[in-house]
Amino acid sequence: MALFLALIAGCTDVDPAPSPSPEATASISPVVDSSPYWCDFLPQQAVREITGLDVAIEERKTGVPTTHGQCALRNDYDRLSLLWSIRDGDNVLDTARENFGEHQLAALPKDLGTGLIAYTERMPRTRPYYTMMLFRCGDKRPWISVDLSEVRNGRDPVSDLTQLLTIARKRYGQLHKCTPEPA
Repeated sequence: MALFLALIAGCTDVDPAPSPSPEATASISPVVDSSPYWCDFLPQQAVREITGLDVAIEERKTGVPTTHGQCALRNDYDRLSLLWSIRDGDNVLDTARENFGEHQLAALPKDLGTGLIAYTERMPRTRPYYTMMLFRCGDKRPWISVDLSEVRNGRDPVSDLTQLLTIARKRYGQLHKCTPEPA
């Protein structure tokens, strides 16, 4: 996984994605936890509200449900990628900080776990919005990362992605029958 993050960070593109608006507000519509879900953790409607995507999306999932998983949502290219694992969280977080630290928009709230929200200014095809969180759930220290191709103009990416990660962490606990806590 750390190699995957390093490879993504090495990609460069000519046309960057539009920067988050300084007037961004989360008041357009709230991020709500409701089924159905994509990638087991993300409410479909919330993802559509955040990204503004209203096209048909294909979901591709791989992994072992007890230890790790990878999921991509795509139409003409990957619009969202979600990775999770119960292994190597500290190294993945260190790699994320190395690769995306200078582009960090915010740290995660302490009650959510340890991690970051970044915006790399790259093209949408490279999913320039990157999030990563490390937390505890029972005796495990899982991590989840989500990266998006875009955030709808006028939305607050920090607020939206924090709420999306909050839902993902809660869903992780439900699916794995444990109580998520900060790392």
